Amino acid sequence: MNTFRLSLLLTGTVLALAACTGQPTSGAHTMIEENQLRGDAWSVTSLNGESTGDATLTLNFHQPGQLAGKAACNNYMASYVQSKDSFTIQTGGMTMKACPPPLMDMERQFVDALKGINHAKLNKQGHLILTGSDGIRIEASR
Repeated sequence: MNTFRLSLLLTGTVLALAACTGQPTSGAHTMIEENQLRGDAWSVTSLNGESTGDATLTLNFHQPGQLAGKAACNNYMASYVQSKDSFTIQTGGMTMKACPPPLMDMERQFVDALKGINHAKLNKQGHLILTGSDGIRIEASR
């Protein structure tokens, strides 16, 4: 094989391998895996860009498709569905304890945000990021 053909073959191979190992485009989302959700409960640190302060908001993915936790005042149960392109939460039952208005407001915002979630991922710091339309964003850590 002459030098020109060998060079052409090597160049083609390198280009083909580069195309196969390229990074996702900037608009692509990397979905979280089921095993990354489970384990210790996630503590919500911010809700729609605001700190949760002293309020206790948690997400516990205790088994596939099921979610439970504390929503500032009351305990809640929910289910979730993850597909290749989306992550949605369907809220379910909730205890009915009364709390001071600031906690009840935080709880209402949190439950409403859960209903609007359509994507889940982990950021570089290992925080769980749940996002949805209309600027919904829940950030949680362990």
